[in-house]
Amino acid sequence: MTGIKFCGLQSKKDVENAVAAGATALGFVFATSKRQVAPEAVNEWLASVHLLEQKTVAVFVDPDATEIKTMLEKVSVDVLQFHGDESPEFLREIKKSTGKQVIKAFRHQKKTLDLFSAFAPVADGFIVDAGTKIQKGGTGKRFDWRAVPVYVHFARQLHRPLWIAGGVSPENVPELLSFQPDGIDVSSGIETEQQKDRNKMETITKQVREDGYVVS
Repeated sequence: MTGIKFCGLQSKKDVENAVAAGATALGFVFATSKRQVAPEAVNEWLASVHLLEQKTVAVFVDPDATEIKTMLEKVSVDVLQFHGDESPEFLREIKKSTGKQVIKAFRHQKKTLDLFSAFAPVADGFIVDAGTKIQKGGTGKRFDWRAVPVYVHFARQLHRPLWIAGGVSPENVPELLSFQPDGIDVSSGIETEQQKDRNKMETITKQVREDGYVVS
């Protein structure tokens, strides 16, 4: 079963389109980014749409506990996603204090499998992205997907779902699905002229369904 997360949503229309297109998770960036949004705005958008079983995900990069607490006082989300250099101990404390699921994102590099092992006791899932030391994610570029089968295999040994991000687009989703990740995470790949494009969202969800996977 392959999940679909549309990330970097920036308006009520984006949220409505993502839900209508069949996303299983909605991502909102609270870290400093061109797609950064205010929690008050996200709260309004979510209140105005009828969510089915979509998970809502808050994306952070090296936040402190106060930043997360303040965000949660303004908008309720299901999952906290971390893209920075957060430690397993930090995620454990956040998970304990908030009661939320936590996902850890890693950039593709030599030590990624070691990081899987280190975070497996606390993280509820993993994302592998094509970030750099400077830009932790959201580069719009893909990493060498020949590594995906290894990541998928290792994550399953650790009993953790694995999502792939970075440069995912309607043009390459079929290739990515052939590696059977648990989910795909798309942001710039569903944009046209830096605006979310419902047609691209619908194309991707259709590709996932036609590939024989059940969207979950």
